[in-house]
Amino acid sequence: SPMTQHQLSRTFTDSVGVEWTVREIATPELTGTLARILEHDRRLGGWLVFESGEDEKRRLAPYPPDWRTMSAFEIERWCMRATRVPPAPARRAED
Repeated sequence: SPMTQHQLSRTFTDSVGVEWTVREIATPELTGTLARILEHDRRLGGWLVFESGEDEKRRLAPYPPDWRTMSAFEIERWCMRATRVPPAPARRAED
C-alpha cells in the first residue's frame, strides 16, 4: 500500500539486543540547475537517523532506498557504518 511505501520510520533490534529506531529525514526535491549544482552534496537526498534506546544517535547519508524493507541484519550493517552524532551539550552536562 502507498502508506507502507512512505513510512518514515522503522525499528529493529541489533545482534546484541539493542533496539534502534530508524527515521528518514527527507529534503525537498530540487529541480533543474540547483539540483545539478548540489548534485555532489551528500545531504541532497536527505539522510537516515538511527537512535538507540541507550541514547546513541547516528546519521547516514547517502542511504539505501530500500532501508524500509531490508532485514535487521542488513540495516544493522548500515547502522554500524553511520556517523555517530555527539550528544547535545545540555544533555552531556546532566550526566
